[in-house]
Amino acid sequence: MAKNSLLETPIAFMKESMHITRSQLDSLLKSYNCYFKDQKNLHITYHQEVKGQIVLSGLIEIFWGVQRPIRFKMQDEKSISTESIQLPEVIGSSITKSGMMRWGEFDDLYHIEEAGKTSDDEPDSKNDYDYNSITLKPNLNDHAPDSPSLYRTMSDAALVRKRIHPDTPDRSHLQKHRFSINGHYYNYKTSIFTPAFGSETKVMIKSTMKTKEVIEQLLHKFMIENSPNEFALYIIHASGEKKKLKKKDCPLWERLLQGPSGSIARMFLMDREAEEISSDVAQYIKFNLPLLEKILQRLNEEEEREIQRTIAKYVHEKSIVLQYLNTKTVKKTETTV
Repeated sequence: MAKNSLLETPIAFMKESMHITRSQLDSLLKSYNCYFKDQKNLHITYHQEVKGQIVLSGLIEIFWGVQRPIRFKMQDEKSISTESIQLPEVIGSSITKSGMMRWGEFDDLYHIEEAGKTSDDEPDSKNDYDYNSITLKPNLNDHAPDSPSLYRTMSDAALVRKRIHPDTPDRSHLQKHRFSINGHYYNYKTSIFTPAFGSETKVMIKSTMKTKEVIEQLLHKFMIENSPNEFALYIIHASGEKKKLKKKDCPLWERLLQGPSGSIARMFLMDREAEEISSDVAQYIKFNLPLLEKILQRLNEEEEREIQRTIAKYVHEKSIVLQYLNTKTVKKTETTV
């Protein structure tokens, strides 16, 4: 009995005055995660904090439905200057401004050392090349053992490997990479554009995050300059019903309650002014134009009949009130006389 009562005790607040019990939460999560059994990254998990609060977390799908252009930030928050990266000097190469290597006449870099040995043993009188020059291979005696250029005495193949995989510290924490919207990265010519309707993205959120916080998280992911106040989150059902999430709503709870299937309901990032569509109106959306015109005509006729009934009722009630007032006035006059 105690175990059953514990399962039926409200443990989490979802929205407004709606709570959920442990058994309901377990059932919802089981159905949701079973739908994504082959996509573990889309599972929703939860943990209980020290104060007893249940917090859900998960990666959810949000679709682009904005009509106004969005603006990318010009550059990432932290970028690394190419001047601050010291690339190792590689023999027989030149480094361009873009950081690319341009090699000379040697197609096979491993032949450089062999060429040097050939020139030492049998100098070619026809060519005036000195393979011991600093152009290709330095004289090993020119540098003391403690010289900072000691690495130049390594084999050319080793130097190539060192160039490709330099021993530089991990700088991943210094730069936050920009995500793309369907391959649309920042480009100064197209940094202002409107994402294709229905383009899909994913964002990691928690149940403690309200609607505005989720929008901020999404804009930060793509480094979009627009204000979060320009947008809103909507749930669009397969029937055509469009519901705007309130500021106090928790999108992750809403996604869990709507179920995992995108064919039933999807969450869209749309302009704040986008119009909501009620379930009553949504049932007519998929009809063809002639049928919709007939429906509209009937609605107008019904509206006109309702107006006439309201006017007739008003006139009838007015006549009764006036009649009652006239009666009261006559009685008062007779008493005075």
